[in-house]
Amino acid sequence: MSDSSRWDTVTDGVTRKTRLFQRQHIFSTIREDFYDQGFLEVETPLLIKGTCPDIHTDSIPAGDGYYLATSTEYQIKRMFVGGFDKVFTLTKNFRANDRGQYHNHEFTMLEWARADKSLQDIEEDVIRFTRKAFAKLYPGQSTLRFKDHDINFMTKDWERLTVRKAFQRHLGLIDLEDFSLEALQRACKKVHLEIPEPLQTDKYAALSYLMDQLQRHLGYQTPTFLQEWPAYQTTSAPINPNDPYISERTELYIAGIEISNGFPFLRDAQQQRNQFEQGLEDRKEIGKPPVTLDEPFLKALEEGLPQGAGMALGMDRLVMILTGAKKLADVQAFDWDEL
Repeated sequence: MSDSSRWDTVTDGVTRKTRLFQRQHIFSTIREDFYDQGFLEVETPLLIKGTCPDIHTDSIPAGDGYYLATSTEYQIKRMFVGGFDKVFTLTKNFRANDRGQYHNHEFTMLEWARADKSLQDIEEDVIRFTRKAFAKLYPGQSTLRFKDHDINFMTKDWERLTVRKAFQRHLGLIDLEDFSLEALQRACKKVHLEIPEPLQTDKYAALSYLMDQLQRHLGYQTPTFLQEWPAYQTTSAPINPNDPYISERTELYIAGIEISNGFPFLRDAQQQRNQFEQGLEDRKEIGKPPVTLDEPFLKALEEGLPQGAGMALGMDRLVMILTGAKKLADVQAFDWDEL
């Protein structure tokens, strides 16, 4: 496709050029909301020395021991150690092996955090600025037709479900106390749900498969926050003090698509190091290469991180849904395949 016609291409009755202007409206609305809340917007390095060891996050090496940033989480938390209390970034991030309808190697992420606030406060941030962006695009409307469903963005309460309750409601899976491989297998057997054979001996792969089945049911009437995740699915969220198998984490889903991921600050420096090192062991166990940990971040935690919470939100996905697009390429000036 030539550049003279690329942005005039019509998909679902809307040109790409129109969606790019809608994207700008959404970005400016959200930025203004954060400014009104007294947040500081910062620019953090895209070239970093230490990165995330999660098994679900693959960093892109950039030579000479550097990586392209997968997130600004660690830099934001270092600023909180330094005395800031409300910070956000709106910038590019990069992840390897991320290509598809809802994925791109390079994408735009909104990340923010508040000192002395709870995870529920962070959820309320999402509700507030998403409603403002929705109202900017669709004055007087409360619902948006997407994937053949009318999703209500303006309803008083967005849905909140724990992972255990969501599994029970939508897949019939029960007795998932520790989310072990054995528990997953037993629960699936009771409802005649078969995990594909190559995934049956790996709890990470089995759980990821089941989460894929679950998320298809989430966020079709109103956006849905999925809470209380299996502890071994993240290296950065604190463990629930009343349930060692659960991490204090929330994810937002709209029309079956993951939009954001948030959790309270993990403030214990040694626990954070232990979880990072466990992440490295988990990567080794499934054959993924090791990564260099972010030692300046770990050192900053030793100085003392205040209580607080934060979230990362995929802006391309949010724009895609709010503009009625079918894929990320429809809301980006240049898709990866157009470079």
